Amino acid sequence: MSSRAAAALGLVLVALSAGLDGRLPRERSPALAVRLLGPLAHTAARLQWVRARSAMVAGRTDLALARAATALELDPGDTAGWSMLAWHLAMERGSIQREPAPARRVVWLRAGLETSLRGEAVARAPGELALERGLMLAQVAEEDAPPPWPGGVAALWDEAARAFARAAELGHPEGAALAEAARAQAAVLVEPPPPR
Repeated sequence: MSSRAAAALGLVLVALSAGLDGRLPRERSPALAVRLLGPLAHTAARLQWVRARSAMVAGRTDLALARAATALELDPGDTAGWSMLAWHLAMERGSIQREPAPARRVVWLRAGLETSLRGEAVARAPGELALERGLMLAQVAEEDAPPPWPGGVAALWDEAARAFARAAELGHPEGAALAEAARAQAAVLVEPPPPR
């Protein structure tokens, strides 16, 4: 690629990334960007993910979410992108260190799980997202002070088992074994103690 072509491409990417952070109407910008970028849309999405991660680290959730939305509109099949956003919402924003209010932690966890589920519908590796959803639920179930979840910790394990089973249905090689282990955890928590 000539230096003029590289410079022109760089200008297009800079202009698009500047405009895609909300300065252009949301309905028009991603479709326009995809049409302009064509096969480079994936690369533009990767750059936008770098910018989204920077905003996440800086604690700018509003900017991070806007940039993540743009990246996913540019490359909706990006499994890693869906995963990063889901983990950020559920496990970073919903961590007890960042969100001490238990009810708010549940809101963040649900947002991460919903993001993972939406991603599963379009991602190139949906089984990976289903598996990660199970891992999020299992990690929260194992916390010393899990947030108040309807049905308690046993319900978290039960939902994790369903997510792992879904991963197995989608062809993930670890899904079935993890589903079985999560079901066993849930059963231990709901079984009444043996009589004395």
